[in-house]
Amino acid sequence: MNAIFTYGTLKPGEEANHYLNHINGTWHHAYVFGHWINDSKIGYPVIKLDKNGEKIIGQLFKSNQLETILTKLDQYEGEEYKRSITDVFLEDGSKYQAYIYELA
Repeated sequence: MNAIFTYGTLKPGEEANHYLNHINGTWHHAYVFGHWINDSKIGYPVIKLDKNGEKIIGQLFKSNQLETILTKLDQYEGEEYKRSITDVFLEDGSKYQAYIYELA
């Protein structure tokens, strides 16, 4: 897997983007389907994936080096999040499989 969908602190310009800035890759405007969970105990809104849910806008990061930092990303996200694989859609309608951190 060489792609990850970001919707929070990992996005460009956000506090944890430095994890992804250290590897080569490309960013793309993208979206997934799910629900925002705002009352989580972690203090940040988090996604619960649902194919029938709302369109959630974010960024798709594609990199052949992504696997080299997954352990660091898992540690950063913590036990409140789980890394899943989901369909991610680009603005042109194309679809990719990518990692995403969602509510555990």
